[in-house]
Amino acid sequence: MDKELGWFIEKHMKNRRQIVPARLQTALALLERLRENASFDLEDHLASKGSSGLRSHETYGDQSHKRFNLEVINKNHGRRSSSLQDWGQELLDILKIGGLGDVMGEVRNKQIHDAQLRFVRELQRLLEQEPLRGRRRGWSAEAVIRHVLKQAEEKGKSGDVPQYLVGAKLMMRFRDIEIPVEAANKADRKSRADQQARLGDFTISSTVIEVAVGFPDEKHISQVAAILDEADLEVWLLTRSDRVVTWQSELEKVGGLDSKRVVVTSVEAFVGQNITELGGFSTKGKGESLRTLFEIYNTEWVGKVGTPGIRIECK
Repeated sequence: MDKELGWFIEKHMKNRRQIVPARLQTALALLERLRENASFDLEDHLASKGSSGLRSHETYGDQSHKRFNLEVINKNHGRRSSSLQDWGQELLDILKIGGLGDVMGEVRNKQIHDAQLRFVRELQRLLEQEPLRGRRRGWSAEAVIRHVLKQAEEKGKSGDVPQYLVGAKLMMRFRDIEIPVEAANKADRKSRADQQARLGDFTISSTVIEVAVGFPDEKHISQVAAILDEADLEVWLLTRSDRVVTWQSELEKVGGLDSKRVVVTSVEAFVGQNITELGGFSTKGKGESLRTLFEIYNTEWVGKVGTPGIRIECK
């Protein structure tokens, strides 16, 4: 059955030759559900007729990941983008023909375990070995960074990658200033009593830079307010391009917060615009600047505080 599953992965778990993490995670969740529901009819496992999600999708996804001590790539285990209806029944058919329907108890669980391992290996390879892909030609620098951040989100690394890209960009821009290399979120202020903790992810002169790519949350809003209260500093909050307006709106609602000392912009713009400027606004120069950015990111950040699966390879 291992051969058939290998063929199945090549046929259905990829999109344009790239593995789709959501599909691998959903396959794991479906196999986990088979431990409790022995049906080989896909409809018996769906949340509703024609659905792309399983009943208790996240629950079975969590169970399968805990079973193999596997890092979760996205919290919904691929429910929204797995295309389950296109391949789910075929996977069940392979298992049934392979003899899973003829065994019970520990033998059956062992066969499910072995089948899950086939998908686990692909996820491990994706997390630890398959790099993020950048490009130097044909796109604006902002579009390149946006594409890299999208891949990072698919890998469950939406916090690490943007922070390290910002750090690499600052190293390029300010070569005479030491930029501390810290793992993502290690610079967060733990409490007001912790005077040794840095105010944000980066501090350049009288400006604190905080990378917050998610939607507005109390933790980061309180952090911005504390910085403004305690010192005559400017705060740059960097988020994703489609969340800039939301962050601006939420910060303006905070009573007593001097929003005129807060700059909210996107990671894509903060990194991309500098890359274009450093490249002299030329196509060749931009490409060389991107190459340098990714080299610094890979060596100074991923090499020291990251994991292999978030390296960026640039065409």
